[in-house]
Amino acid sequence: MIKPPLISIGMPVYNGAAYIRFTLEGLLAQSFGDFELIVSDNASTDATRDVIEDCMLLDARVRYERQPANLGVNPNFSHVARRARGEFFKWSSSSDWCAPTFLERCLHELQAHDDTVLVAPRTRLFQDTPSKSQDYEFDIEVLDDAPSARFARLHSTLALNNALNGLIRTPALRRTRLIEPYRSADVVLMGHLALLGKFRLLSERLFYRRMEAATATVLQDPAAVRTFHYPQMNAGILLQASKRQLGRARAALSAPMPIGERLRTLTYAAKLGYWERETLLEDVRDAWHYFTRGTPS
Repeated sequence: MIKPPLISIGMPVYNGAAYIRFTLEGLLAQSFGDFELIVSDNASTDATRDVIEDCMLLDARVRYERQPANLGVNPNFSHVARRARGEFFKWSSSSDWCAPTFLERCLHELQAHDDTVLVAPRTRLFQDTPSKSQDYEFDIEVLDDAPSARFARLHSTLALNNALNGLIRTPALRRTRLIEPYRSADVVLMGHLALLGKFRLLSERLFYRRMEAATATVLQDPAAVRTFHYPQMNAGILLQASKRQLGRARAALSAPMPIGERLRTLTYAAKLGYWERETLLEDVRDAWHYFTRGTPS
């Protein structure tokens, strides 16, 4: 049998032909080469497949899978994680760029710290080309010893979720529910990972994140974000805040920790729900509109 690679990189993509070659070339040029690159195409309608197949001819580490229909972004993110064979896992968008030593440096730091589940470098944001990037100053590091303190720090400090693009221990990731099909489920996942171990931040700026309306949901209008998550309108679009709150509670109940830590984590999760009570009320209004008018408000 072929020995599994040490690292798996998962790249979900939908209509990414404009940038994906640039991103793939950056990953395939990494100084650390023992990895597989799993690309899951969410039924793209552009030339995404052609670009990926060109890269496959040049590098056998690229694996291509095509979904029969657009699953929505979160299920596709989870799909590539489930397909991973490596001891360590990294998500990659189809439009960002990683400096050549990204994997090498993150791997070295993870292997040096058994208490750590995720390592990420500092970030630069860019449009058009990485040569015109600017430093992002709010990348997170979560080094508290207590799981409840790490959970609280993650939820109180995370802004752009750049750390999701770091290197993660696959066994830790498999203890979570990955990225469930609701908005901000990536942050719920990060909270769960924080309960399982520390996050370390490299001083080098090795991650370049593309910040354009076509690639960053924070720059898109609500209708575009909704379509991004739910290509087909159905009842799954309902109860977004409630699902998020349930996800936090599940993480607190499933992560291994002493009873006192579990209670402190659940208490903080309840506070998050209280602080977001307006969005929980919006869930009720949206459900009413959906079942009486056929669409959320």
